[in-house]
Amino acid sequence: MNLLKLITHALETKPTNFQASNTMSTLINEELRLDGAFHPNLGGVTQGGMSNHYPMTILSLQGLGASDEQIKTFRTMWPRHRARMREDLGLVDSHLVQADNWIEFIGQPRYLMEFRRVFLNGLETNLTHQRYIAMVLGVMQDGLPMGLFHPMIKLSFACQHGDKGLIADALAYMAIRYFDLYQFDLRQPTQSNYSGAQEQEPPVETMSAQQNWQLISRTTDQLLLQTPMDLWQRGSLHISERLCAQSGFQAAALVSGFEINNENLEVSMEQISLCALRLYLFEPALTTLHAVTSVQALADLTKKSEADSASQAVFVQLWRRYWIWLTALYVEKGAPLQLPEIDPAVQTEIDDTDWLLLAAQTLQYTEVHLIKMVYSCKWLYEQVNSNPLYKLAAMNIVKQGNAHPRSVYGLLS
Repeated sequence: MNLLKLITHALETKPTNFQASNTMSTLINEELRLDGAFHPNLGGVTQGGMSNHYPMTILSLQGLGASDEQIKTFRTMWPRHRARMREDLGLVDSHLVQADNWIEFIGQPRYLMEFRRVFLNGLETNLTHQRYIAMVLGVMQDGLPMGLFHPMIKLSFACQHGDKGLIADALAYMAIRYFDLYQFDLRQPTQSNYSGAQEQEPPVETMSAQQNWQLISRTTDQLLLQTPMDLWQRGSLHISERLCAQSGFQAAALVSGFEINNENLEVSMEQISLCALRLYLFEPALTTLHAVTSVQALADLTKKSEADSASQAVFVQLWRRYWIWLTALYVEKGAPLQLPEIDPAVQTEIDDTDWLLLAAQTLQYTEVHLIKMVYSCKWLYEQVNSNPLYKLAAMNIVKQGNAHPRSVYGLLS
């Protein structure tokens, strides 16, 4: 390679103006800076594909109190290949995508580098980057569950760190995975024609998220009549994504009496987060686990923007879409009338177990979903609602060393 090519290569591959976080170690900052050279999907240029969990796990470990030595141990044990965007995949920025036309290119993976540039410029030229983030999320809200919410999880962690390049990377990841899963304008309030609403208890103005599900559980057959039979032969993720676009499921999730709005967003966030956790406890699986890790990311992003009313209006719409997806997953899991509760016999043990111990036990493992799930449960317990079910979920995970424990201890169903 001649000198000119060497210089050009160095300029193209050098991360631009990486801003290290003062709250994180030099090692973590360097790992995140270097990770910017890799594609967010392990396999490279696909709309689907397995997510690159490495940066998300590094920051989960950091949130659980890992030392630099424990971070290095995870790095040594982590087996996954990562594809470099330029050297391995040949991705380049042709400057076709610009600030005034980027919406036309969403959902097209080959424009990843261009999205990164556009979003980084947008973050650097807007005084309030949280409002810019909300604006971009508002454009792409109908693709919210794509990739099991990994772009949103990546964005939450990027905002925790604070480097605008990491934030731009996460937004670009969301842009290449975009697909309209809802096919319906949820920005406008609608009157539900879901007949189950006639049986609702208690009165409409006091219905909680859990009571909404109980109503759906009693009238699930009406919803299932609207779905093609061959859909139920597919995987759980595919089913829940397909159901998001069905008007019956949208109406059931947003039934009159359960409203998500600016005034009740905090309460809705608490209720919905707990529904996600209890659905996971009912059936620990890949989809239900991501329901919890993604609701934690959405709650984190919501809290970061709560001082700005314009941004909060966007997050109301994001929570509506998340709830529709979670309700579809609830129906796919059998729409159980009752979700697990704590067995009173183990309440003392739960009370006596602190998060420092659970975090230390978690740091013995290297499985990415296990680490991320315990981190999410700890965050939700500390930041949203201190319900002991979050702690019990983490206890079950570390007891079995498995993010999807086969037998669940300490629960009544």
